[in-house]
Amino acid sequence: MGEPVIDTNLVFALSLLLTVGFALARLAKALHLPSVTGYIVAGIALGPSWLNLISTEVLETRLQVFTHIALLLVAFGIGERFDLQQLRAQARALVRVSLGETLGTFVLVGTGVGLVAWGTGRGDVSFAIAVGLVCASIAVATAPAATVMVIRELEATGPVSRLVLSSVVVNNALSVTLFGIAVAAAQVLLGTGGGSPLANATRPLVITLGSLLLGIAVGLVCDFVVHRLRQRADVLVVALAAIFFCGGFAEYLGLSSLLAGVAAGFAVVNRDRRDVRAFRAVNDFEPPIYGIFFTLAGAQLHLDELIAAGLLGAIFVLARAAGKYFGAWLGARSVPMEPRRARSIGLGLLPQAGLAIGLAYLVRQDPTLEPIRTLVINLVIASVVVNELLGPPLVRAMLMRVGEVGTPAAEAEARPEVEPGELDSLDVVPWTWPKLEPHRTARGSVLVGVSHPTTTAGLTRIGVLLAHHYAARPTAVHVATAEHPDDFWDSLRDQEAVGLFRIADEEAQSLGYPLDTEVEFAGDAALGMLRAAEEIDGQAIVVGHPLVRTAPRFGRIVDALARDALCPVVVVKFAGPLHTERILVPLSGPEDYLTVRPVVAALGAVEEHQITFLRLMPAECGPTELQDAELEVQDYAHCDAMPGHCRCRAVAADSRVHEVLEAARYHDIIVMASSNQRGLRRAFFGSLAEDVALRSPRSMLLVAGGLESRSIEEMGSAVRDV
Repeated sequence: MGEPVIDTNLVFALSLLLTVGFALARLAKALHLPSVTGYIVAGIALGPSWLNLISTEVLETRLQVFTHIALLLVAFGIGERFDLQQLRAQARALVRVSLGETLGTFVLVGTGVGLVAWGTGRGDVSFAIAVGLVCASIAVATAPAATVMVIRELEATGPVSRLVLSSVVVNNALSVTLFGIAVAAAQVLLGTGGGSPLANATRPLVITLGSLLLGIAVGLVCDFVVHRLRQRADVLVVALAAIFFCGGFAEYLGLSSLLAGVAAGFAVVNRDRRDVRAFRAVNDFEPPIYGIFFTLAGAQLHLDELIAAGLLGAIFVLARAAGKYFGAWLGARSVPMEPRRARSIGLGLLPQAGLAIGLAYLVRQDPTLEPIRTLVINLVIASVVVNELLGPPLVRAMLMRVGEVGTPAAEAEARPEVEPGELDSLDVVPWTWPKLEPHRTARGSVLVGVSHPTTTAGLTRIGVLLAHHYAARPTAVHVATAEHPDDFWDSLRDQEAVGLFRIADEEAQSLGYPLDTEVEFAGDAALGMLRAAEEIDGQAIVVGHPLVRTAPRFGRIVDALARDALCPVVVVKFAGPLHTERILVPLSGPEDYLTVRPVVAALGAVEEHQITFLRLMPAECGPTELQDAELEVQDYAHCDAMPGHCRCRAVAADSRVHEVLEAARYHDIIVMASSNQRGLRRAFFGSLAEDVALRSPRSMLLVAGGLESRSIEEMGSAVRDV
């Protein structure tokens, strides 16, 4: 008999995989089953286990590239769920659930398989322990692809789905690490060890760390490029190039492409600007790849392995299910967690495929494990068959039980980027409201750094409004960098300072406030402002943003002020005439509100202002979470008796920068909390406020530093420095 036509025609094989897979996926959905189940059943029907239309050789070699691509896309998508802002509240739950289900699975599978292997006479005690350890380490791994597919299909979002996906990543990393340790121990028990057991045991740790570092580096580069693109097609090309490079280079180095892909997604989603358009673009590319992947996964399942595994296979499957379920339940209950959710988490951790099969193949290829490899492979394949068929429906049941199933919606097209307006004027709109009444007793001063005649009037206006809010005196400060005061007063630079003070005084008088002036001599502008703030009891410091896009020296000055000042530092970025009637306040989290609160109150307290609080939420948030976020911000504004007409709006943002720029079109000025990250943390996470400032068509106030935006440790350090 000649070679089947499908084996020689890969295009026809792919069309058959997609057609039959799609048909059975639709049938599965009609039966209220996940579409993943339909794809897997289609693969079983087409593969060697039934019709044998596609041979094993084609499945494991010529079509294997689609499996690699799908796993890379899955890994990158899981990284999006590792949003630290979202997981911060779940950190304890993640650690305890992950450790609980990992420990439970390892102990139950290792003990159960080892005892049955020894009791049925398959080998001596050393043989039984070796089999138990290797099988237990492989059993820890959960297949992410099926879980991700079901969650996306149901548009599920919420704490449980995030916790399950995060736990999948953690247990995959632990599985790789435990596998290396178990193999080293098995080699010693079997007396076949080659090389140093310590080296064999530590190699998985090196693989894990190397994979994470590679993924983070690729993710940062991807974010850097994507952030500068506008077209969705361009974003897709760059994202796919980054994902494929990350996975391919990881495999070339002998690292884990799965962990590297997760780390790349993690790096992108945790940047402060949180531009997730790469994830959305990749989502459009995924459906046919996932269809081929799951149909191939079904075709590679060998049902006869279930018979070969026998009683030992049943023990493996049942012990793994019990370890996952009860381990996750105990971990969740120790947090504590609502009982219904705690009982459901383990159901989302049962799918098993790619990584488990990969580790089993490593056992097959290792000659030192020859005594146990046939048994291990049979047990793992039997477990994969059962869990790939039953796992997806159980994930669906879990999501339905905890009530995190959303309503499918078409993905919105990414908005075109708003071009920042040209800086053609820094005019300050004349003050037409009634003049302010200075407080009789002033408490300290608001310092206004004046160094350029173009920005002095605008900075002074902001400084006077803040001084009115703080019941302080506005003080214009010019930092002279001359080594000796005489060098300053004997040069033309003193006339420049006088000219700046004259502009500032005229603006302050127009608002009804007298202005103090101060010349501070220092070798560094930041040091001069800090010294002046200490001498005259600074309540706030106002400085201007540079008039060019790149100003690293100015950035260092602002960082120094924000780090060492005990009062807020307000950086004013001008874009055209200065208006303050319609104020936009983007918020990434509750801590941002605490930082910008005094500045927003100062602007809004004068006459009638419209204030819009824009709460930037992760793109996967549903209507209930958005509504809760809006109510939270409304409560903040109500408790603070925020002046003006306040409006609170929460948005699920694909790109935070673009969302802010779009909203800025309908406002006069933006007030944002600047990132308080420094050093390497700032290099990794970036700064949303600075990204907006460089591209915004509106004037903007960046608020940094101050006691209200610091941790207890940072406060204590700043006070000691002073």
